[in-house]
Amino acid sequence: MPRYKVFAAIELGSTGISMRIAEISKKNGISVLDTVNYDISLGKESYATGKISYNIVDKICGCFEEYLRIMKGYGVDDYVCYATTAVREASNSEYIIDQINIRTGIKVNIISNEEERFLHNKAFALQNDYFDNIIEAGAVIVDVSSGSMQVSYYEGSELKFSQNVPTGSLRVLENLSCNNNIGILEDFIKSNINNYKKAFYKNPDYKYFVAMGNQIKYIKKICDTENDNITINDLDNVYRLIEDRGIDYVSDKYEIPYEIAQLTIPSILFYKMFIGNEKDKIIIAPDISLVDGILVEYVEKNAYTHTKHIFTDDIISSSKYYAGKYDVSRRHYNKVIDIGACLMTTLSKRFGLSKRHLVLLKVASIFADTGYYININDYNKYSYDIIKANPIIGLSQKEHEIISCVVLFQKGVFDFEEYKYYSKNRKLLISKLAAILSLSKALDVEHNQKIKDVKSVIRNGNLIITAYSDEDITLEEREFNIAEEVFEEVFGIKAVLIKKGLK
Repeated sequence: MPRYKVFAAIELGSTGISMRIAEISKKNGISVLDTVNYDISLGKESYATGKISYNIVDKICGCFEEYLRIMKGYGVDDYVCYATTAVREASNSEYIIDQINIRTGIKVNIISNEEERFLHNKAFALQNDYFDNIIEAGAVIVDVSSGSMQVSYYEGSELKFSQNVPTGSLRVLENLSCNNNIGILEDFIKSNINNYKKAFYKNPDYKYFVAMGNQIKYIKKICDTENDNITINDLDNVYRLIEDRGIDYVSDKYEIPYEIAQLTIPSILFYKMFIGNEKDKIIIAPDISLVDGILVEYVEKNAYTHTKHIFTDDIISSSKYYAGKYDVSRRHYNKVIDIGACLMTTLSKRFGLSKRHLVLLKVASIFADTGYYININDYNKYSYDIIKANPIIGLSQKEHEIISCVVLFQKGVFDFEEYKYYSKNRKLLISKLAAILSLSKALDVEHNQKIKDVKSVIRNGNLIITAYSDEDITLEEREFNIAEEVFEEVFGIKAVLIKKGLK
């Protein structure tokens, strides 16, 4: 591994294109060399018309050509470019990405909302030593972007829930035809937030309120502070200033682009709606952007540094929160997770299964029985619908689809229209995870954890699974034999179950 790399993180966002160039090394971590921003009304057009025009694409390509010259000047070794909501929701997004690549050579990857917010949280954790302390004490993170908002709640260092609300600062203005009447804005946001709070945000016990989003640096600029600690009075003062003096005044006085200044009021309203009357909360406002998250993702993938907090645990805990709404047995899915992890460890090297695939299997195990809440017949199909309707923070759209299919195929029947169009590798992965899930569930078919421990090993071309129990496991053995047929077909080896007593 080289001593250091020069890396460029690029965000194709709703209100502009940002690039941050950094030197990355094991000794110093991330050392930012330069940050470049280009304002462009991408989201305004995308949210209003549903697509992105050629004129905007031309401006994007012109910006990228300039960014390439800057990257060359710094000797950039590698780059990553992510596009967010405005491109993601445009009906012609695939054409746009292709045109940009042909004209500039820049490869743009469209990132899901859940991946984007996950990267924000990871950047927050890596850049601030106090992250672990505040999530231990209890923290609500409200991350407002142009197109949507993510609300996450940590308690005792565990992510209790993370929910997306499909309304952001720019989208609000577009829905109201850019109406700058603050009273109308407040009523509109309040009606949206109150419905959300009734469904998800029920009396969280927290000490810290973290305000994140595109407008934070501008709010702090108006407050004349670079500190991450602000107060509810600071938010109120900025709100009243814009209400009394107008957006033109704030834009001119604080040298903030007018279209950016417009977004400050809805952002503040979002924060105020969640803080409510809880004036005792400590407000933290870190200046975090997606380019920071891209940098963190890159340094972690290349083993230069990592956060203390284990963010893959957030994927699991968030999944448990959603599954809990469907009255599933926590003891059962934890047992299925344990058995599945044991089998994955044994199978991983020989069959190309990674640690990330184990995360997907764990999520599938948690959601596998949620469909029972709707109908016991064909419950796997309802479980599929449930996970499709509950995007999990930290998972890509592709990973989400894989988990959904694993849950759908847990009975060993691989019959689904969309499945036919998946790549060979994706089909193989889905089949392998579904086969492991089926075996794991068979060993706790009665949901009573009669099997206390499981060990597995590949011996003489068979997967030998030793189940430790002092109880009668005849039913588990019957279900195991049914699931084993699919397992053998998928993996090409036989799974053999051996029972042993605990003593």
